[in-house]
Amino acid sequence: MLRAGAAEVVITPPVGTLLEGYSARASGSVGVHDDLHARAIVVDDGATQAAVVACDLVGIDRHLAAKVRAAAHEVTGIPEAHIMVSATHTHAGPAGLRADADPTLLEHTARLVAGVIIEAHRALRPAVLKAGRGSVDSVSMNRRDPAGPLDDAVTVLLFDSPDPRDGAIASIVNFACHATVLFHTNMKLSADYPGVVARTVKQIVGDAPVVFLNGACADVNPVWMEQSFAEAERVGSIVGAEAARRLQELRPLGARQVAWNIRWDELTEKAVTTGELIDPRIRVASTQVDVPLRELGAPETYDARIAGVRASLEAAASDIARRRQAMEQLTMLQGTRGVAERLRGGGHRLRPEVQAIAFGDGCAVLGLPGEFFAETGRAIRAAAGLRHLLIACYTNHHVFYIVPREAWAAGGYEPGVSVLDETADETFRAAAVALLRGL
Repeated sequence: MLRAGAAEVVITPPVGTLLEGYSARASGSVGVHDDLHARAIVVDDGATQAAVVACDLVGIDRHLAAKVRAAAHEVTGIPEAHIMVSATHTHAGPAGLRADADPTLLEHTARLVAGVIIEAHRALRPAVLKAGRGSVDSVSMNRRDPAGPLDDAVTVLLFDSPDPRDGAIASIVNFACHATVLFHTNMKLSADYPGVVARTVKQIVGDAPVVFLNGACADVNPVWMEQSFAEAERVGSIVGAEAARRLQELRPLGARQVAWNIRWDELTEKAVTTGELIDPRIRVASTQVDVPLRELGAPETYDARIAGVRASLEAAASDIARRRQAMEQLTMLQGTRGVAERLRGGGHRLRPEVQAIAFGDGCAVLGLPGEFFAETGRAIRAAAGLRHLLIACYTNHHVFYIVPREAWAAGGYEPGVSVLDETADETFRAAAVALLRGL
């Protein structure tokens, strides 16, 4: 029998902590608009245990993930490799947890996140798993091309009580869109729209933790009337309401829903069509993907090219097509110069982790260690052939943007700031599909 437990904890750092997500900010946070959380689900099928935890952070560094896994394993016995640590990618969360690590904040946050896994483990109780899917296409847009791909799927998992009338244990909501409703002018800590998604679901479904997993949204941004907290509420409530609707529709699975037929004076059953019961069988797998860093010249070698493109941009002010082409080149060159400054040479490689947790036949969560394009997420989902595949980017590590090969020629921000070369996306796709098929 499946058992599941869930918990949530506030991880909001002190006011004054630097914010991460926009380089234009010059000072620390000035207040808290809404608390940041870590929310965890632990599952146990009698043979295997696994945990998924989502944190209101811009990304997860491998050092933070390692600390969380080790501390949680020590108390719960869950294998470290069976713990998935993900970020919602809010751009109003704290800096100091990745390359620019603040040791005190890193240790404190790791203890809190490990603690919520431990608490969820202590709360294990009999459960049934229900999976479904909805759709929202009104609050996101491809930020490189308005006609480009996005992922409108709102995939939900409901860990329910064996008798659904006893209340839900927890849910997972998966949607792919940058958590950037708020702009760099915001100086308050906030979970952005993912926090509103969780709050909306709880208001409708009941007071059970809601784990939000952000998907392949490297090239997908939210749409808004203005970049404000009110808009974060609007966007989050749309996604949250769709998730809550699907979760509520899943509740009768394993029981039944009926209506009185007054002509025949009998009860007529109404089938649930939004999803299905999942026969639980937990399996976990992971692999380290060997990917090369970009080979770049010295930073100063890009200065003349940047100056030339700037001149072209000024000359093309009245020609939209030429202006866009020049802006693509300028944005990419400026990003590349910054990467060259950081890398200072080539020949290095990274070996980030790709992780998958299967909850049963046709139902799994894939953890990817960075920012992947919508087309990559869609391609992995199609190739894996799973009915319910949740893709959680920003998981266990953060290697920034992984750019599809054809997007490099188009230029722009994402290939400009990518530290990995043009082969990385194909390597990750192959590794992810192989891992999922192996499960």
